[in-house]
Amino acid sequence: MPRIAADELESLAINVLSSAGATEDEASIVAQHLVLANLSGHDSHGVIRLPQYVDEIRRGMITPGAELKTVRQWQAGMTIDANNCFGQVACHHAMLQVIEKASHNGVAAITLSRCGHSGRIGTYGELAAEKGMIGLVVNNAGGNGQWVAPFGGLRGRLATNPLCIAAPTRGDFPLVLDMSTCVAPEGKVRHYHQSQKNTPDGWLIDSEGRPTNDPAALYQTPPGALLPLGDDAGYKGYGLAVMIDILAGALSGTGCCRADVNLSSGRGLMMIAVDIEIWTTRKLFDQSVDSLVQHIRSTPVRPGYDAVLLPGEFEFRNRQHRSQNGIDITPVTWKAITELSVS
Repeated sequence: MPRIAADELESLAINVLSSAGATEDEASIVAQHLVLANLSGHDSHGVIRLPQYVDEIRRGMITPGAELKTVRQWQAGMTIDANNCFGQVACHHAMLQVIEKASHNGVAAITLSRCGHSGRIGTYGELAAEKGMIGLVVNNAGGNGQWVAPFGGLRGRLATNPLCIAAPTRGDFPLVLDMSTCVAPEGKVRHYHQSQKNTPDGWLIDSEGRPTNDPAALYQTPPGALLPLGDDAGYKGYGLAVMIDILAGALSGTGCCRADVNLSSGRGLMMIAVDIEIWTTRKLFDQSVDSLVQHIRSTPVRPGYDAVLLPGEFEFRNRQHRSQNGIDITPVTWKAITELSVS
């Protein structure tokens, strides 16, 4: 399996995106985002997505150079039509906008419609935390990507509908919850499939509703499905997915999961930022978070586990390791992106 340094991988990603028509700024933002996802240990949202983005450009689903359009704006919020822009570009811009509005109002919210694939939404939560704010992001696929069966269902009817909440700390990394509302995002199944490995127990059912560890089952005809988060309590992940579909899809105007899917409709997101220092003092906030962190770390570790990690610590440790040692890329992904870079 090829192991590539982060800066080399970023240069390669910029080359692929530029060759496909992305502007210099777009290629830089998207490439940085993808490589950061790889560095963070989320290969499902890293450079594995480059062939997808090139294909979506060719099919008119992503429009390089597209300008974002403000549909409505008020003191504490706005709605943005991303105009089929690269998702990472639109989301980066939107999070900066919502941070600015929250700095004047204490809290602010923005919705995005017709947005390209957003990548790892934890990145946008981390951006808010870097600015000393709490960030919340929810994302739907605009009715597309219906990989997830509702609780008790056999066929996919929902997207993976992720949720991120991030908060700053005085430690080495922010606290970041970044999760799909199903057991695992489709990209992770794709990564297992390309790596020719079985998926863990409890992720997938086949087309007959039987548990399976074969990632190919998700892509067959008829397809299998991802399961909602929660195992026997999967109604919790299912319920979250439904409500995120409403917040990110219905409220943004992008639309929710439905039978008639128009792939050109793009994705919908809702972003919220909370300025801590308008609600309380940063000193009191930090003291409370520090106390919480220390209390969690004081627990004895269960047999079979090496440590109790905080939300966001997995990504922090991976960034340290992969920054020094390089990023492993599956042969399938490496072949695809190197071919794109010379085409």
